[in-house]
Amino acid sequence: MGDFNHGHIQWTSLQSTGREDQEFLNLVQDSFLSQHVLEATRGENVLDIVLSSQKEFVDNVKICEPLGCSDHNQIHFIIKVKGERNRKIRYRKKFHQGRYKDMREYLAKIDWNNTLKNKTATECWNILKSEIDCVVDKFVP
Repeated sequence: MGDFNHGHIQWTSLQSTGREDQEFLNLVQDSFLSQHVLEATRGENVLDIVLSSQKEFVDNVKICEPLGCSDHNQIHFIIKVKGERNRKIRYRKKFHQGRYKDMREYLAKIDWNNTLKNKTATECWNILKSEIDCVVDKFVP
C-alpha cells in the first residue's frame, strides 16, 4: 500500500504507456497480485494503491478527501484476513510439587571435584546447568 507514482497505469484494463509503469504492472501481474484502488487518488491519477495476493482479502475500498494538507486522497478499506494465533501449548513445571529431598540426594551422589576438575569456568557452568536440568526433569512434574 502506498504512493507508487505510476500514474500512467490503467488498472481496470491493465494497460500502461510508460516503460517504468509497464515494468511495474508486469511485476504486479507476475506476482499474481490484485490492485484494489480503481479511482483517482491524486488529481486524475491512481497513485496510491492497495495490493493483495487474493481479491477476497480486501473489501469496501473507499476514496475519501485528503487528510490535512496532503494532496493525495485517503484510501479506506477493510482487510478480511484473520491471523492465526500461535496456539503453542506451554507445559510448565509444577515446582511446588517437586521432590526436593530426592533432588538433594541425587546431586549429593555426584563427585563434583572429579567432575569439574581441570575444566574451564564455561565448561563447569555447562556441566552444572546440564545436571540441574536433568534433576528438574527427573523430580519436578
